[in-house]
Amino acid sequence: MLGVASSAAKVSLGFHLHPSVVLVVGAVATFFWWAFTRLGPSVAPPGELAYSRRQRNWVIAGVVATFVFSFWPLHDISEKYLFLSHMLQHTVFTLVAPACFLLGSPDWLWRWALRRRPFAASVRFLSRPLVALLVFNGLIAVTHWPKVVERSLHNEWFHFLLHAVLFASATLMWIPVINRTELLPRLKTPTKMMYLFAQSIVPTVPASFLTFSKTPLYPTYGRAPRLIHGLDAVGDQQIAAAIMKIGAGGLLWAIVGYLFISWQRDTRNGVSDDNILATGTSRVRIAGMTVDGGRVAAFADGGSVAAHADNTRAEDSEVLTWEHVRAEFDRLDAETSET
Repeated sequence: MLGVASSAAKVSLGFHLHPSVVLVVGAVATFFWWAFTRLGPSVAPPGELAYSRRQRNWVIAGVVATFVFSFWPLHDISEKYLFLSHMLQHTVFTLVAPACFLLGSPDWLWRWALRRRPFAASVRFLSRPLVALLVFNGLIAVTHWPKVVERSLHNEWFHFLLHAVLFASATLMWIPVINRTELLPRLKTPTKMMYLFAQSIVPTVPASFLTFSKTPLYPTYGRAPRLIHGLDAVGDQQIAAAIMKIGAGGLLWAIVGYLFISWQRDTRNGVSDDNILATGTSRVRIAGMTVDGGRVAAFADGGSVAAHADNTRAEDSEVLTWEHVRAEFDRLDAETSET
C-alpha cells in the first residue's frame, strides 16, 4: 500500500507512535508472560505443564497480529484513506487474533479465570453458540453503520472502544469452537462445522450493501485523497466487501475443511469427539444400534459382559474392525448350530 502513486502534498503517512496501541498490546503480552511463568507453575495441576511450546507460539502469533494491524502504518491508512484497510483490520481483530489467544490459553488458565468469579455465568451465557453468533454478527452490522464508522474515525477513544467490543464478542463467538475447558460451552466437531458455516453466511447482508452501493457510504473515505491511483471510494468499498465476505468466509471455510479432514481421520480411528461415550469409551453403530466398541471386541475374542464390565476406560477399549464383526457372526452361527 505504501508504494502508491499519490501526491505527497495530499497524503501523509509519517510515523506515529500510537501510545494506546503500545499500551494495550504490551498489557496483553505481559499478562500471558505472567500467566505462563508465574501463575501457571502454582495453579496448574501437578504433573501438568504450565504451557506448551505450541501454546506459547499461538500467543505470540496473536500478539504480533494485533500489533501489526493496529499500529502504524495500517492504523493511519485505515483511519484516513482506505476503508478496505479498515475492513482488513477488523477481520484480523475478530477472526485471527482471538482464535490465536484461545488456542494459546491452557485449561488451567480458564479454570483460574472463571471459577467462583461473579462474571462466569455471564461468560457462559454469552458464549452459547446461538447467543454468541447473534451478538457477534449484530455488532458487526452496527459497527459498520455509516454514522458509527464516521464517529470512530474522528474519535480515537471511541474507535478503541469499538475494537475492544468487537474483539470481546469475537472471542465469545470462537469459544464453542476453540475450548478445552468444561466450564464453557463446547461443540462436537460436526456441530462446529455447521456453526462456522453459519458464521460464513451471516456477513453476506452487510457485505451486500457495500458491494451494490453506487455512492460512497462513508463521507470520510469519500473525501479522502486517493492513496491508490485509480481506486475511487466506491471501488474501495467493494474491495472491503470482498474482504468481509470472500476473505473472511474463505478463512472460515478453510477451518471447516481442516475440521472435516481431522474428523474423518478420527472417525476411522474410533476416537472422534462425537464418537465417545460419557464413560470415555469408543462407541460404534451396528444395524442402527449404538454399542460399546470395547465390549464388542471382547465378545469377538470370546469374552463375556461380566468379564468386560469394569473395563470401560478409553485406553482399554478397542476399535471395532471387520475381523471382530466376522468373528462375532461366526460365534453366533456356532451357537445356533448347537441349538
